[in-house]
Amino acid sequence: MNVVAVKSKGRVTIPADLRKRMGLREGDVMEATLVEDGLLLRRGDGAAAAARIRSIFARADTPPEDAGRSEDEIMEDIVADIKEYRRERRVRDK
Repeated sequence: MNVVAVKSKGRVTIPADLRKRMGLREGDVMEATLVEDGLLLRRGDGAAAAARIRSIFARADTPPEDAGRSEDEIMEDIVADIKEYRRERRVRDK
């Protein structure tokens, strides 16, 4: 069994042997799910996040600046914005 500690800002380091066995690399996406006895981390491909965003779109009115754009075009912009925010945050947190 591997034991990990929660560090500042909620960071947890996945032990190297587990990262190697899963083929995880820096920047890979993981999905976290609260389960009955703890937290489950799964390799993610962004599909769950995309599904949540589509669900939000379905309930929201289209802002004027997005009129005439497809959901895929809007999603691409949102994902690009999220990636840029994360890059900026990583630089800021160093």
